Amino acid sequence: MKVKNEDKVLIGVGVVGIGLVGYLYWKKKKDEKEQEFLTDIPEPPPVVLDKPTDSLPKTGAVLNKNKVLGKGIKGVEVRELQRLLGVTIDGNFGANTLTALQSKKGVLKISLNAYLKMPTKTTSKEIPTALVAPRKGQKLMANANGVSLFNAKKTANGTYFNTGTKPFMGGSFNYGEHLGVFVGSKVGGQYLINRDGVYYFVNANAVKGY
Repeated sequence: MKVKNEDKVLIGVGVVGIGLVGYLYWKKKKDEKEQEFLTDIPEPPPVVLDKPTDSLPKTGAVLNKNKVLGKGIKGVEVRELQRLLGVTIDGNFGANTLTALQSKKGVLKISLNAYLKMPTKTTSKEIPTALVAPRKGQKLMANANGVSLFNAKKTANGTYFNTGTKPFMGGSFNYGEHLGVFVGSKVGGQYLINRDGVYYFVNANAVKGY
């Protein structure tokens, strides 16, 4: 049977239409699968920033027990001193720490080693007890606030006498401050001491050994 030209055109259009419908159906399915694939990809976990650490270590800190601590100093050594003094521990040597240190030890500055070795300041109004049986070379410290040194002058026979004058450096020493090392005793309740290679006299009842 011979097919007319008009029928051929209709058949061709039908084939193209069926192909187009099939292509659109295939593309729709493909897009749905890609969308499912994308939705199955897990989202990355949120980034958690590290928490800031304290500027002062809480544990494992190495203390410099010879570091001299005074007003304005900060650090782990100050925290330890505050613990010993029984004041608020914040690592900052402020007015409260200074007041507590003066009350307990009678000094403005101190190291942790010196704090542990130094006796607690006495509140008694009695005259400080003189050093008993000092040995030559023993270190002496002030046993009261306002302890003064006096110039010692050597005579021709090798002995020293008290000139009654204070050294050029002036001032006085507070409780617990180093004065010098013991050299010898003098009649009248005085000690001859050597401070940095220079000889001075000091009242025996104003010092103690350490």
